[in-house]
Amino acid sequence: MNDNALQGQVALITGAARGIGASAAEALAARGATVYVSDVLSCDATVAAIEQAGGVAVAQQLDVTDREACAVLGTKILEQHGRIDALVCNAGICPPGSVSGDWEQWDQVLDVNLHGTQNTVAAVWDSMVSARYGRIVILSSMAYYRGGVIVGTEYSASKAALVGMTRHIARNGGEFNINCNAVAPGIIETDMTAAFDKPDLDEIPLRRYGTAADVAGPISFLCGPESAYMTGTVLNVTGGIVLAG
Repeated sequence: MNDNALQGQVALITGAARGIGASAAEALAARGATVYVSDVLSCDATVAAIEQAGGVAVAQQLDVTDREACAVLGTKILEQHGRIDALVCNAGICPPGSVSGDWEQWDQVLDVNLHGTQNTVAAVWDSMVSARYGRIVILSSMAYYRGGVIVGTEYSASKAALVGMTRHIARNGGEFNINCNAVAPGIIETDMTAAFDKPDLDEIPLRRYGTAADVAGPISFLCGPESAYMTGTVLNVTGGIVLAG
């Protein structure tokens, strides 16, 4: 990928306090983008890492389930920079669950994973249409394709819905040069997955668990010029657990 390919661009990353979101923010900043890092948690550590590496980042407290707050943040970024070039919808939750589950958890997971993604897309959509340019990356999961084992039905349902959303946005955004793609991680070692039992490494063709950086690379690629002719695509980043799109 070309260095500084995102110079002068502005990106918004949700769920960027840690894990995949933080790593994605660092990757985009390293390519020259000014990154707004948002989360319900503090993003100070992410901003510090980016600034230490010579990048530019702004921390923003954000609950993606708050539609008005998402809209306000979109307006704030536009007022300060006049543009939002890329959106990475990474905010999500993954509580342990079952098929029967409970309705409170179902509502919570769908509210964050699905509704939260729609809220953030809606916050940047009109500006991207006006600019006739945009890159949207939505974080799904391999659970969209093969189902979950230790997660609840609501998690797999939310991640499958995000693939449908990705393709819908891609079809509607094409005429405005808005590309929308999804990344579907597999077993990634992050704080979120630390409490889960992981499969044996011999069940993974690449014989290792993934890292946040393994996912940040594809995200950065989808936000850059190298992916200009890709939209509606799902990139499986699973170490080979999922071998089909």
